[in-house]
Amino acid sequence: MVKPTSTVPAILQMLQENRFDSAIPAVTQTLREAAAESPRRLTEVAQALVRWQGFFKNTAEAMASEPYFRTVHTLLEELAGPDSPAAMAAANNLGGLLGSINKLDEAISLREKVLAHLTSRYRTDDQRVMIAEDGLRMLYRRAGRQDKLEQLDAGTALCEHLQAAEKYICDQGARVVSRGRPWSANCHVWVYVDALLDCERLITGLALPSCIHIHDHRGTHDGSERGVVCTIHNDGIMGLHPEDASAAIKTITA
Repeated sequence: MVKPTSTVPAILQMLQENRFDSAIPAVTQTLREAAAESPRRLTEVAQALVRWQGFFKNTAEAMASEPYFRTVHTLLEELAGPDSPAAMAAANNLGGLLGSINKLDEAISLREKVLAHLTSRYRTDDQRVMIAEDGLRMLYRRAGRQDKLEQLDAGTALCEHLQAAEKYICDQGARVVSRGRPWSANCHVWVYVDALLDCERLITGLALPSCIHIHDHRGTHDGSERGVVCTIHNDGIMGLHPEDASAAIKTITA
């Protein structure tokens, strides 16, 4: 009998070629055979398969993949358990796909389930949790769920030295686009907004404490940003870098 792991490359090739009708029976057989062999083998095969999250040129290609993602999710809930890491990874993939084809309610439901799974296992400032939150943040915004956005942001509040500054910046019309940990060193929770920040005037005008410093990063391959950071807690509020922003971008000052 062909080992399940040996069929994974063939399935991935089908997915790359958008042959989802062929991939569905193949993935069904592969996962069931792996589960019959051992839980460990199922985990190995599932991990290899859920790494493929879909790369599509247009909405039509994305829509054609929906039955495949649903099949993988259903199978892994059955074979590995609904709360297993494999099933959660499949739920995350399906949620991302559904969000891309504007099935927002179901996408939100799946991504909320994934976030609940992660927060039950990791700290709220764990990078895995914050990545999941950012995915939900985008879906909430598209669905007009301001209540959910506010609830989500409250769970990863900035330190006391920056909370008032974040509120002021948002009250002036800036929108939070990301909240997470972009750097591995000297970085706790950083909030990114879709505006330019007049850091010098914000520090003086809002009477921010002496632990608040300006962070200016003009990157090449790793992005760029300009904002303020707390040198005690390593939290930060970042805006666009002036050299990258268009004239239409709003500037927040004090």
